[in-house]
Amino acid sequence: MAFAVLFVCTGNICRSPMAERLFAAQLPSGLPVVAASAGTRALVGHGMDTPSLIALRELGGDSSGHVARLFTSALAESSDLILTAESAHRARVVEANPLAFRKTFTMREFARLGAGLGPLTVETTGDTTDALRARVGDVAGRRGWAEAGGPGADEIGDPFGASLKIARGCARTVSDAVGGIIAALGLQPDGTLERHTR
Repeated sequence: MAFAVLFVCTGNICRSPMAERLFAAQLPSGLPVVAASAGTRALVGHGMDTPSLIALRELGGDSSGHVARLFTSALAESSDLILTAESAHRARVVEANPLAFRKTFTMREFARLGAGLGPLTVETTGDTTDALRARVGDVAGRRGWAEAGGPGADEIGDPFGASLKIARGCARTVSDAVGGIIAALGLQPDGTLERHTR
């Protein structure tokens, strides 16, 4: 079974599809990890906002086939890690599914909290998906212990309706956050995992 990551923003036409597709592009190949996205007030059925789509493609992301969908409690239940653009989205996810608290973070928060945890290790008799779920628990355990970000440090602003320049800035911020997320998960660039014997 794959480790499921869900990215959440407001309309699901800018930030969360950027993150979903950049995560897929940056993720080491061959790992049992899947990504999806949704919006708390999704413009259901719409494709990506044009400036965001252009900015995504410039960074190597593939926008093809994206169709906005609404965030639901069922999506939260079926996800192993939920990453939001803003703290308001995180609050909405937890309000819809209180049990999701330990696996729900803003994108930048997860990257910040998980910085320095090092490579993911998998017991030789274990499973990569289980190890990734355990890593999410490790990151959650750093809440209240790791240094807090400054005001707004964990937020990614909405570029909807803005210029291509603003969309490009947002895409770079999302891309940096995605790189931090992959590092926080402990995934190696070449897709290998450290394996320890019990």
